[in-house]
Amino acid sequence: MAIVLRTARRPISFVATARTWLLPSRTLKRRLWPPALGLIYIAVIGVLGGLHAGHVLIGLLGFLDLYNEKTRLYLRTFLPCIVTGALYDSLRYTLVPGTAGRVHVAEPYLVDRDWFGIGGMTWNEFFAIHHWAVADIAAGFAYLVYVAEYLVLAHLVFIVGNARRALSFARAFFVVSVMGFVTYFIYPAAPPWYVTEYGFGPAQMTITPSPGAASRFDALLGTHIFTNVYGQGVEVFGAIPSLHVAYPFMAVLLAFQTREVRWARWPVVAFSALMCASAVYLQHHYIIDVLIGLAYAGIAVAATLAWERRRPAPVG
Repeated sequence: MAIVLRTARRPISFVATARTWLLPSRTLKRRLWPPALGLIYIAVIGVLGGLHAGHVLIGLLGFLDLYNEKTRLYLRTFLPCIVTGALYDSLRYTLVPGTAGRVHVAEPYLVDRDWFGIGGMTWNEFFAIHHWAVADIAAGFAYLVYVAEYLVLAHLVFIVGNARRALSFARAFFVVSVMGFVTYFIYPAAPPWYVTEYGFGPAQMTITPSPGAASRFDALLGTHIFTNVYGQGVEVFGAIPSLHVAYPFMAVLLAFQTREVRWARWPVVAFSALMCASAVYLQHHYIIDVLIGLAYAGIAVAATLAWERRRPAPVG
């Protein structure tokens, strides 16, 4: 009888959970400012130019605050990630004029070659000569999902009921991204693929981002994924730090701090290692960029957790 009762309760629990997400709340006190901010964001981008569906989606997320308690909690938890996306997109209006004439092209290359070089060349140059189809596929896959891996892990933490730690994921994402964006302005740096294509002369500020050696992934599979992705990119001279490796390494650090995803700890370690190798292999970052990205990740997670310990507050 006990088994029957336990089995019978599962659909009831699922239905109850679904209702909390899918049905509008009758008791929630509505407020207008979250959706209003979203609509203002859409309007501002429309005035600046370049408005597309992604901007509209970001703006409309503000309406989650009006629907019910669960959607409001979700919006509150992942708001730092949403703001990060908006900030990244804003770089298209500010990064080129803010860094013109100050881009470091030769210096990162020379430092990396002198500190970590192999046979008088950088590891990027070595991999430009020596590369393999299986590595092209693995590295390309890592580059496609590096942000999704972090956000999926954060959402799993949220789904199993630990909204407070999911908020830690979101806050760390925001902190490391802002650190990276500020560094783009302070020390704009050319990536390895740029040096390969354009040499050490003054930076050409009018070029668009390139997939680098990730184009081999498209060639092998007969796709245009990376061409399309980088065709919509906003920064060329943002090699330092490597946020490509920062996000997966933060997933490692936070997974080891989160009981609910302890099963994912070693898989995220493996993915982080793959991402570090891929960043160099695909000509997007020097080894020095990777190390700085790892350091930024450690600082962001440590700062986030320390701040939360000093200011404990529920997210619900």
